[in-house]
Amino acid sequence: MTITQTYRLIHAKAARSKIRVPLVWCQHLGLKSQDIFQASFPRSGSTWLRFMLFQILTGADPGFHSIQRTIPEIDEHRGVPPILPGGGRLIKTHEQYRKDYTRGVFLVRDVRDVLLSNFARGTQFGLTQLLSKGDLDSFLEIFVKGKAVQQGSWQDHTRSWLESPLAKNGNLMVVRYEDLRKNPEQILGQLLQFLGLTPDFRIIRKAIENNSLHQMRAKEDRARQTRERSNLLSPEEKVGEDGRFVRNGSVGGWRDKLTDAQVKIIDQYAGDMLSALGYQPGRAENWSSQAEVSARTV
Repeated sequence: MTITQTYRLIHAKAARSKIRVPLVWCQHLGLKSQDIFQASFPRSGSTWLRFMLFQILTGADPGFHSIQRTIPEIDEHRGVPPILPGGGRLIKTHEQYRKDYTRGVFLVRDVRDVLLSNFARGTQFGLTQLLSKGDLDSFLEIFVKGKAVQQGSWQDHTRSWLESPLAKNGNLMVVRYEDLRKNPEQILGQLLQFLGLTPDFRIIRKAIENNSLHQMRAKEDRARQTRERSNLLSPEEKVGEDGRFVRNGSVGGWRDKLTDAQVKIIDQYAGDMLSALGYQPGRAENWSSQAEVSARTV
């Protein structure tokens, strides 16, 4: 094992231990009651949603650098000016529900696609090989047990939000990635109303068009070129297509990649949360409508 690999392994294990608790606590200092949080489990489509909301709320073309100054991640929220009615900020978080969160939009994606996206991303960074044997079966084992990412398991993360006080008092909007992909104009309109804004569907349509998968990948390429000119590229950014942060954003891609045995393991750990969100466990083809899911979860 190289020095770099050893460092990454130590860092990864520390980030998945109790050591991270005080760090996360510090990241949440300085939040305001007016702030609204865009929450999700890692690799659930939050970057795409954040780009569209950035353009809708500011009228500017979002980029991978500028977005952090307007819709920041939780660890970079200090000093970011309010952008919402009432003086609130829109802040991205991948953490499980915390009492610091007084109002939120929870973006959720089918865990089976989330698994594959995290496996691909972890392999790209070399973490999959360090935390498991490097194959999908062994990664699946640590993923469902909450040892693959810092935020724990998908099912525990999801449950923390669906059973949070926000979900009970009307201060949580649940958005499924698959519904957002299928009907982004309608979902974004509902989301803006939740944020206290009147939706302008002309502006919404423009934001959707300007942040398609093709456009997002082009923006990533431009950001990468800027970092390359400044000699700031990380090793992961230098490996071409496999180093992309913006991947294909597939819906249901797991059907062609997961075995029946793998799907069964996921059902054992996350089947109840899949059902609560309207996803069908196993290989059933359909899921419930957004309205039916909202009635159950919000």
